[in-house]
Amino acid sequence: MKRNLLIINARCLSMADDTIYHWLAIRDQNISAMGQGDGYKKYLKQAGAVIDARGGTVLPGFIDSHFHLVQAALNSRSLDLSKARSFRDIGTLVSAAAKASPKKNIRGIGLDAQNLKEGRFPDRTVIDQYCKDVPVFINSVEYQTSVLNTYALLYYKIPFTLDGIEFDENQVPTGIITHYANVLLRENVLRSIPNAVRMEAVNEFLESVVKKGITTVNAMEGGRLYCDKDAEFVYEATDKLAIDVTLFYSTMDINKVKEMQLKRIGGCLYVDGTFGARTAALSFEYNDCTGNMGGLNFTQEELNQFVLECYVKKLQLALYTIGDRAIEQALAAHEYALDKTGNTGLRHRLEHVELPTLDQIRRAKKLGLVFSMSPTYEYIWGGPGKLYHERLGENYKRTNPFDQIIGEGVVICGGSDCDVTPADPLLGIHAAVNHPVEAHRVPVYEALKMFTCNGAYGIFEEDKKGTLEVGKLADIVILDSDILATAKEKIKDIKVMATIKSGRILHNKIT
Repeated sequence: MKRNLLIINARCLSMADDTIYHWLAIRDQNISAMGQGDGYKKYLKQAGAVIDARGGTVLPGFIDSHFHLVQAALNSRSLDLSKARSFRDIGTLVSAAAKASPKKNIRGIGLDAQNLKEGRFPDRTVIDQYCKDVPVFINSVEYQTSVLNTYALLYYKIPFTLDGIEFDENQVPTGIITHYANVLLRENVLRSIPNAVRMEAVNEFLESVVKKGITTVNAMEGGRLYCDKDAEFVYEATDKLAIDVTLFYSTMDINKVKEMQLKRIGGCLYVDGTFGARTAALSFEYNDCTGNMGGLNFTQEELNQFVLECYVKKLQLALYTIGDRAIEQALAAHEYALDKTGNTGLRHRLEHVELPTLDQIRRAKKLGLVFSMSPTYEYIWGGPGKLYHERLGENYKRTNPFDQIIGEGVVICGGSDCDVTPADPLLGIHAAVNHPVEAHRVPVYEALKMFTCNGAYGIFEEDKKGTLEVGKLADIVILDSDILATAKEKIKDIKVMATIKSGRILHNKIT
């Protein structure tokens, strides 16, 4: 069925150039015309619907370049512990969940030990005080740590000999699980979830995603800390979902990815860990943990060979790198592979890349790498007195240097890392514009590019999306105000009034 729409009284930022258009016409799935003044009037008769933007900004649909779709959807149905500020808070929430659904396993998510007055994760004896009759399985906010009650410790049958099982002074497991034991635990739990539940959860969750103006996500599925069943589900379900989902399969099985005819690999291939868990690989000691510099998950030789094979097979590769030492290892592997093959133009990506040096940024530019970054990290953890400061000391001033990266010519595509941070591009744009370190702030227009045209570039789709141009997909978001005229500190308060995907209205609050 043909869908003819007309958007008027708008400030349309095409993101292809600096021109601001006043109206935009849509025919079926594509943009059919754009213009200024009253030129829209000749399209009124054929328009099936007219949307008055009332002076609000009209943009290409937002592209979230780093998104854990299946896990975020499943987590939306789990017990949210992100607001817990003490063991008592956790216990109260767990008790309520147990009473609401007796005999049902409890999965808690979003727990951040930094936010707890005790300053640490609770052990099984704490959780047992509130629930001991069903398995309680709690994930930290970045999934690096799991907490189990005694019932769950026995129920999930994780061998106590694995690396990552924490023991007390009597050599009894505390229920706090990290490292490989955590990886295996999460894999076992997540694999047991039926795909019918995944589909139901994803469709339900996407209803909230489109309300934030998102029309495309890069789904980082499978691999360490996640579940390969998630990636296989997304692969099969892509055509059944309301928005575009580009799959990044976080596996090192190159043959499997080629057999699936995927063009890319990785997403969350962990070269290192996180600042929160003090596992991100640094060139200096953690400020709050003397002697600890984090760690690398590969030897240089192992990473070199894997990256080389991706170059040879011409697969776009996305490597997860947080600390400067991990970034260095990834760059060295890319330099090795490029020297061996001469293959360019694959737009390989570094995900998160939070602590790059100027030299590393310049080398990334020479390699043609794309930085897929999560600006909202700075809003949540950046600045004096917050997580980055606690973990990194004065080096917090070096994190996420957006302006420097852009100045050196490296393309940044923006993502939320949902649901580590909310699926909210406007919050990401706000965070990039209002970086706690003034030198790293970027203009609003550059922040918008991260979630529009740069996002499209990061997945080779700039020919059909990421900008508002005649002939391109009508992936469009309408905001309630002029974002370029909004006070920078209030960008996060801007509302999405409508979201259009391929000419179809998915969300509309305009009356």
